[in-house]
Amino acid sequence: MDFRSFVQQFRRSRSGMVGLGILVVFVLMALFAPLLTSYDPLKDMNLANRMAMPAWFRLFPKYRDALQGSAFNVSPNEWERSTDVEVEASTWHEEDVEYLRLELPPGEAEVLFTYAFDYPSNTASVFEIALHYGIPQLEAGSTTLAFSIVDPNGTEYNLWQSQTHRSPMEIRKFAVDSRDMRVKTALGLGPFGDPAKHVFTTEGKYTLRLRVAKTEDSGATSIDLAPLSFRVPGEVHGVLGVDHLGCDLWSQLAYGTRFALLIGLSAAFISVIVGTTIGIVSGYVGGLVDELLMRATDIMLSVPLLPILIILAAFFGKNIWTTVLLIAIFSWMSTARLVRSQTLSLREQTFVEAARAAGASKTYIMWRHILPNVLPLVFASLVLLIPSAILFESTLSFLGFGDPSTPTWGNMLQSAQSFGAFTRLAWWWILPPGIAITLLALAFVLIGNTLNEILDPRRQER
Repeated sequence: MDFRSFVQQFRRSRSGMVGLGILVVFVLMALFAPLLTSYDPLKDMNLANRMAMPAWFRLFPKYRDALQGSAFNVSPNEWERSTDVEVEASTWHEEDVEYLRLELPPGEAEVLFTYAFDYPSNTASVFEIALHYGIPQLEAGSTTLAFSIVDPNGTEYNLWQSQTHRSPMEIRKFAVDSRDMRVKTALGLGPFGDPAKHVFTTEGKYTLRLRVAKTEDSGATSIDLAPLSFRVPGEVHGVLGVDHLGCDLWSQLAYGTRFALLIGLSAAFISVIVGTTIGIVSGYVGGLVDELLMRATDIMLSVPLLPILIILAAFFGKNIWTTVLLIAIFSWMSTARLVRSQTLSLREQTFVEAARAAGASKTYIMWRHILPNVLPLVFASLVLLIPSAILFESTLSFLGFGDPSTPTWGNMLQSAQSFGAFTRLAWWWILPPGIAITLLALAFVLIGNTLNEILDPRRQER
C-alpha cells in the first residue's frame, strides 16, 4: 500500500480523524505550555490561598465577592524617589538580583520611596511584604528605615520600622506578615486582631512607602535596596485554581501533557523494539530458540503487572526514567507474539526462500526482508501501547510511586487525593487531569485501531 492510499483510507475513518484531532490539541498544548501559562508548575508557590478556586467562579453570584489575589515585585528602579538632598544612585547585581545603591551626602537627609498600585478586590484575608536591604557604608551618626501603606482614603498605616543603625551592615530582610504579632502591635491591635481587614478593606489605589532617614550628625551613608515583593493571596486564581501549596493547577496540567507524551512514547518505543526483535528472531529461527523465547513471553504475560511495578518502583526509587523503563520491560509481550505470528508466515514466502537459496545469512534476511514487512504491524502496536504506558504511569503516580519532581497528571491526582480535594469536592482540581488522561488515551486507541484496520494484512485478507 502506498502512502497516498494509506492517507485516503485513514481520512475515511471517522474515529481515526477524531483521535488525530484530539492528539493534535494535546501536542500543541505540550509544545506551547510556556506560552499558555506564565507560572512554573512546581516552583511558583503561594500564588493564592490553599486550594483556591478558578478565577472564573466570580462569574457566578455566589462567588462574585470572592477575594481576587494580588502579587507583584517592585524593582529598585520602579520606586518613585523624592528627597531634598543630592543623591547618587547606581545598580549592582548579585545572583541575578538587582540592587539599587544610594549614596547619601553627610548631614541630615531623608529619602521617600513610593509605589502606587491598584488593588482589585475587597477585604483581604492576609498580606505579605518582604524587602532585602543593607547599609554598606555609615561613617557616623545613625540611619533608620520605615515602611507604611496608604489606603485609597489617605489613611497611612505604619507597619514596620528598623532599629537605629549606627554602623554598616550586610544585606538583611525585613518582612511584613499580617499574621505576625509585631504587625498587629504596630497597628495597635490585640492578638486576635486582623491587620489585613484594617489595611485592605476596599479595592482602589494603594501606595507603598519606604522612608530612609539619617540624623544631622551622620557622615556619608550608602543604602542598598533589593526588589520588594508584595502578595495578597486570593480565594480565586487563574484558569483552574491552585493546589494545597498554592501552585497553579493550569500550569501543572499544561506541562503534564509534555510528560504524558514523553512517558507514553518512550515506554512504547522501547517495548516495541524489544518485542519486535524477539518476535522476528523467534519466528524465523524457530526450534529451541523459538521455544525458549515464547516460554519467556508466557512467563512475562502471567506476571501480575501492577503489583510488580509498585514493588520495583519502590525498590529502584521515584524517577521518571525508572518508571519508563519498568513499563517498557513489562509491555513488549503482545508485540512479540504479533510479530512472531507474521514472521512465521513471511519466512515461507518466495522472496525469503530466494534469499536463503542465494546464501543470505539469517541476520540479513531478518533485517532486510522480514523487518520491513512487519513494520505496519509494529507501527500499529506502537500506537496502541502508548495509552497503556500513560495509564500505568498515572496509576503509579496516583498510588504515590511516581517522580514527585515532575508535574505529571498522576501526581496531580495523587496530591488531590492526599490533601483533601476529594473530601472538599474540589472538582476543578480532580476532573481536569482525569479527563486529560482519558482523552489522550482515547486518541491513541482510536488512531491505533484505525491503523490496525488499514495495515493489518489479516484484516485486509478478510
